[in-house]
Amino acid sequence: MDLARNTVTLTTDFGTKDYFVGAMKGVILGINPDAKIVDISHEVVSHDVWGAAYLTGSSFKFFPNRTVHIVVVDPGVGSTRRAIMAVTDKHYFIAPDNGVLSFVYADPAFSRVIHITSEHYFLPVIGSTFHARDIFAPCAAWLSKGVEVEKFGEEITDFVRFNIPAPRKESASVLAGEIVYTDKFGNSITNISFTDLRDFVESAGIESYKIQVKDMVIDKLAPFYSSINKGEHGVVVNGNGFLEIFVNHGDARRTLGLKRGDSVKVVFG
Repeated sequence: MDLARNTVTLTTDFGTKDYFVGAMKGVILGINPDAKIVDISHEVVSHDVWGAAYLTGSSFKFFPNRTVHIVVVDPGVGSTRRAIMAVTDKHYFIAPDNGVLSFVYADPAFSRVIHITSEHYFLPVIGSTFHARDIFAPCAAWLSKGVEVEKFGEEITDFVRFNIPAPRKESASVLAGEIVYTDKFGNSITNISFTDLRDFVESAGIESYKIQVKDMVIDKLAPFYSSINKGEHGVVVNGNGFLEIFVNHGDARRTLGLKRGDSVKVVFG
């Protein structure tokens, strides 16, 4: 049976100014010249583990089965934090054990986590600051060549994971959520999905609603960004099916002063 897993993705906060990403790719290709390397993002805000977790959860399902995903936002590099490999029924993830795979763990297809301890798959360690090159990249490359998951270490159950906030029914007429991520355009993405909204409408039996963000009230969903005037703010259902606060041709984060964790409420009636 062909065990090859030739697609390898990279998500980091390394940017593209330095040699970091290039060195990782060199290591992967040196071990598996047939690897197809895809950059998801190297512009994660420095040290923003949550942001990398969100990007990973939003992107991995669109890749072919047996893809290997390297996710490295690692403020604890060189410390006692573990290197891990997570497995779902179709995908593999290599990352530091700092919660960066939390959205993967929340997926119904999540299976298990391996603590990577088999050092013969590592590069010779020169220092303690570049585990992405010395540990994560070579392990991903060997995995992509078909090395079995079990050969990298033992399964663990005490891996680090974040609590991913879910929308909640605050009252019979209020669905409460929060902003969980802001994209490059300044659009503020909430944890309230259109499905959540639809289900609440059906259970409450009330079709009219307003969306309250801090001290702003938005009367209805916009069908698309340019359906409102330039500079106006609105709410749209984004490509992942979640409510997203935006300013047409603007930056909602700056214009409206929004940040991760800010309350968003759908008020019915």
